[in-house]
Parts: sequence; structure tokens; C-alpha cells
Amino acid sequence: MKNSKEIFIELLEHLKLSANKLSVALGHKNNTKIYHVKNGRNKISSDLAKEITDKFSDISYSYLLTGEGEMLKSETKHFQPEGKIIDVNELPVKYVHIIPIKGRGGLESSYFADEIITKLETEKLSIKIPSSNGSKWFKIEVEGISMDDSTSDYDGSKYSLCEGDWAYCRSIPRVNWRNKLHLNSVKVFCFFHNQRGIIFKKVKSHNEETGELLLSSLNPDKKQFPDFTINVGECSYICNVIKVLSEF
Repeated sequence: MKNSKEIFIELLEHLKLSANKLSVALGHKNNTKIYHVKNGRNKISSDLAKEITDKFSDISYSYLLTGEGEMLKSETKHFQPEGKIIDVNELPVKYVHIIPIKGRGGLESSYFADEIITKLETEKLSIKIPSSNGSKWFKIEVEGISMDDSTSDYDGSKYSLCEGDWAYCRSIPRVNWRNKLHLNSVKVFCFFHNQRGIIFKKVKSHNEETGELLLSSLNPDKKQFPDFTINVGECSYICNVIKVLSEF
């Protein structure tokens, strides 16, 4: 018979969620409860099983507690969707420039000139909401751990970026750089900086008169990753991070 840890890992694989993202989906203030089950410290309690099945109605409550039978309810296996299924062919399509870690040297040495950007490999991306006509889209491989806020007892926030993740980024039109960066709604930015290269950071403050930005890492080690300032005029592109693909 499966133990709680095995059941929970199977659940995460089915939901295609990390332990942290499941915690967020359940509305937990932190992911301690989820993390302890994932690592086998605690069993799946009846309260947690109810939270999960209330949120994900196709999951069997008894299976979470006992491991007996099937994880999915029997009626779920024969479910027939109703209503219109979204056809991705009807969604707007953008061509995304792909920037792997190993391919950045030439870009940075040319200060991210448009003629170099246009030579990058691209892929098609279907988007739900049309973006500004002047925006460029990038798929950038994350390097380093400055935006990884996970610790030994914490999986990290929903905005955490781990080394090896791929971040989909949409450039912000230059006309909006001075006073329309929308700091309250955008949690992570990507900057193509003329000295620091491609960097992912949170913006703590923005001086709209001078264009100065105070940038901060999500990593809690502020000795290794201190806050620093840049100016919007030092950037070739400033982007919103729209979506992150992770191996976890």
C-alpha cells in the first residue's frame, strides 16, 4: 500500500504542480504544511485531503487518505467536456526569440542591437490577449540563483526563478519606461542592461524624474545579492516576465 509521501508525489504529477504552487492554489499563507507532506514528515490529514478535493473535484478523498483504489473518481474517467473548447489556432500568435545561457555572449557584446536580436532562433507562441504592436517577445534561459528564494525548509514563492528555468518575457515600449512600468502589478522584470547583461529582478522603487530604478533579488542572501540601481537609459529592452517554464 502506498504511503502519504508516494500518494502526494503522484498527486503533484497529476496536477502538474510543484508543492509550492499547490500551496498557493489552496490559499495557504505559507507552504509548510504541503512541504512536510511532500518530504514524508507528515501524513495527508483529513483536513488537507478535504482542501485538495474541494479545489480539485476529480480527486478521490478516500484515495488521498488510504492509497486504495484509484486517485481519480470513476466518473472523471468518462467525463465529456461541455461547451466550446478553445482552439489555439484562433489565438493571436507571436514569434518568440530564444536566448539560451550559452548564446548570450554575442548579444551582450553588441549591446543587444536589433540586427543581432533578429538573427536569433524563434518559436511560435499562442497568447490569450494581444500585446502592443511594438513589443518583442523572448524566451530566456535563467542563469544563477539571485531570483531563487527557496531555502532548506521552503520551496520558494510563485515568482521564484530557478537556474535552468525558461522565462517568457514581453518587452515594454520605450515610451512607457519613464512612468508606466506598473510596479504594483508586475512582480518580476527582465532587463537587457548595457553593462550587466540580461538580468531578472524585482523593482523596489522607481524615480520617474531621473529614470533610476532600485532593483532587488528574491534570494534572501542579501550579502551575496545586494540591492543596486540602474537607469532606464542604460537598457536596450525592459520586459515583463509573463510565464515561466520549470523542470519541477
